[in-house]
Amino acid sequence: MTADAVEKLLADVCGTLARAGFDVASAGNEGSPGLRVRRETASVLVGWVPGSELDPAGREDAEFEGIRAALRSALLAILTQAGHAVQLDRESGEVRVRLLA
Repeated sequence: MTADAVEKLLADVCGTLARAGFDVASAGNEGSPGLRVRRETASVLVGWVPGSELDPAGREDAEFEGIRAALRSALLAILTQAGHAVQLDRESGEVRVRLLA
């Protein structure tokens, strides 16, 4: 996949998620919560960083695994319906997106 194709995929994924009602945070803004959409060589990865409002007690051990699982399911469904090949990246827990060939 060319660099231009990955850029187009990134823009399409961000647009699809925005139309579905998600706020997409900048991948370069590591400090802010929200969805992170970033490009790799031949795909786009979508991950999530929880905001402090989800954990008002400020616990360092908060895992948010239930929210992560629900979000992954929603991302997989939305991006599949939009015509992308998606899979869970088991190592990072992020959703990997590719164009259908």
